[in-house]
Amino acid sequence: MLESVVSDSVVAVLAVLGIYATLDYLIVNCRTPVGILCNYFATRRVSFPERYGPWAVITGSSDGIGKQYAFNLAAKGMNVMLISRTESKLVEIAKEITTKYPVQVKWLAVDFSEGFKLYDKIEVALAGLDIGILVNNVGMAHEHPLEFEKICLRELEHIIQVNMGATVMMTRIVLPEMKRRDRGLVVNVSSSAGLNHLPYLSMYAATKAFLNSFSRALKEELFFTNVHCQLVIPMFVLTNINAEWETVWWWAMIATNVEKFTRSAVGTIGRSGVTAGYWAHEIQIALIRLMPGWLFSKMFYCIARPFKKQPDEKPVIKINNNY
Repeated sequence: MLESVVSDSVVAVLAVLGIYATLDYLIVNCRTPVGILCNYFATRRVSFPERYGPWAVITGSSDGIGKQYAFNLAAKGMNVMLISRTESKLVEIAKEITTKYPVQVKWLAVDFSEGFKLYDKIEVALAGLDIGILVNNVGMAHEHPLEFEKICLRELEHIIQVNMGATVMMTRIVLPEMKRRDRGLVVNVSSSAGLNHLPYLSMYAATKAFLNSFSRALKEELFFTNVHCQLVIPMFVLTNINAEWETVWWWAMIATNVEKFTRSAVGTIGRSGVTAGYWAHEIQIALIRLMPGWLFSKMFYCIARPFKKQPDEKPVIKINNNY
């Protein structure tokens, strides 16, 4: 009799835990795709400039996702401040935007790998701008997967400064004024790489995990204000930072065009605090979350190993023009 009662109790506890785990999974993974679908049927009553402010600042805006954010926000009526490394590209993008949209465009060429010393220059350049949206997009990664001990000290410093330092310092510059005006939005573009530990991409994945944690914490800090923080966690997007992977058949099947992704990601602004940015990416992340972390890590080890640099090759860091 006692054994039967204990057995029934264990079954009941397991059933409750199963229901809880299922509900938690559904809430986490279905909330954002539902929101994205709602974008296609809902109308936006307030424009971005009215809701957040007239200026958008985009880091890493000379290529890829950052460049497309600049065009999409300009299409929404935002003036844009482009911050990236290559001035010639920034000048060209500024011309394209002003030709296409009736907005103001400014630019500033800086190398985010230089570290904290450059932010005084950035702060001076941003002074006087009514910044409504900050898009922290700048990032860098290895051209090839690489063992951690083979990453030279200079490269380690650059990854830390670009992938983490830039987001922290840019947010620190603009946030006080946003809070003073009681409106604004910080968009941190991270990566699904930060959801798991990735062999041979250990530093890249770790810096993205930092961005995920930092953004979620900041989002909660700002909960009772009219300033918001949005975390964007994309899966594979076709950009310069991952061009070496485009020859792989499975990559071609699941990667998303950067224009299509960014248009969707901008559509989630004001509707989702944490998003993959694109409906297909939400499904991919939901499937990944079904897999135990240790198993995903082992699978990624097998995938990345053929791409890593050989012992006689010089390690290469992906130095993209978008930072």
